[in-house]
Amino acid sequence: MKCYLCGLEAKVAEEAHGGELIDCSDCGIYRISGLVLKELTIKKINFTDMRDDLHRQRQFNSTEVAEINTETVIWA
Repeated sequence: MKCYLCGLEAKVAEEAHGGELIDCSDCGIYRISGLVLKELTIKKINFTDMRDDLHRQRQFNSTEVAEINTETVIWA
């Protein structure tokens, strides 16, 4: 499958409630919620700002898995 942010090849694992865990060599590991995935049919994520936010989440939260959900998503 393709990464939702950069469009490169990525590995995906399904999560609870329709979400997915994405492992992209360029964007890193991130979790995307089912609600955001549904919105992707009509909206597009702001690639640059979202990648910066994922990086901040990893740094400040000391976690490897950043989150894209309805509270953190940055739409284009």
